[in-house]
Amino acid sequence: MVKSQPLRPSRRAIQAEQTRHDILQVARRHFAERGYAGTSLRAIASDAGVSVQTIYDSVGSKSDLVRSLNDLIDREAEVAAIAAEVGFVDDPHQLATVPARITRTIIERCGDIVRAGIDAARAEDELRGLVEEGSRRHRLGTTGLARRLDALGALRDGLDIDAAAVTIGLVSDPRTALVMTDVYGLTPDQVEEWITDAVRRLVLR
Repeated sequence: MVKSQPLRPSRRAIQAEQTRHDILQVARRHFAERGYAGTSLRAIASDAGVSVQTIYDSVGSKSDLVRSLNDLIDREAEVAAIAAEVGFVDDPHQLATVPARITRTIIERCGDIVRAGIDAARAEDELRGLVEEGSRRHRLGTTGLARRLDALGALRDGLDIDAAAVTIGLVSDPRTALVMTDVYGLTPDQVEEWITDAVRRLVLR
C-alpha cells in the first residue's frame, strides 16, 4: 500500500499566513512606540502595505491584534521548547532554571509586547483579557513545574504544589522581570540568575 503524502499548505494559505505575520509585526512596533491609544488600524495598514479590511480579515479588530500577540510571544520566545524540559529532566536544580530562562527569553525578545499589553490593559478595560491570558499561561507552566518537583520529592518541607506554583509564578513573572530591568537596571544575565536563585531557595528542599 502506498502511503499518502501529507497535504502541503496551498500558496494562498502560505500567503495569508505571511500577511498575518507581517500585520502582527507592524502592530507590535506601533503599540510599542505609540501605545495602544495612539495606534490606529489605518496606520498599521499603511505600514504593512495592506488595507484596513485585510487586517480585519486576517486578524480582526484592534483589540484582537493585541490579543494575538500572546501567541507571538510563545513562538518568538520558544516557550514550548524550553518548557518541554520539565517532562524529562530529573535534576531539581536544573528544573529550577526553566522559569528563569523562559522569562529572560520573553523579556529579551518580546519585552516590547509585554509592555504594550500592560499599556493596552490600562487603556481599555476589555483588554485586561490580554494580560490575564498571559498570566494564565504563566500559571499553567509554573503549576506543571511544581507538580514535577513534587513528584521528584524536591519541594521544601511544608510546601505543597499550589504554594510552590504561586511562589515560582511570583518570582518569574515577566512583569516582575521588567521591574528588575527597567527600574533597577539589572541585566538579562542578572535577572535570570536572580530568578533561578529565588526558585531554588524558596521552593527546593
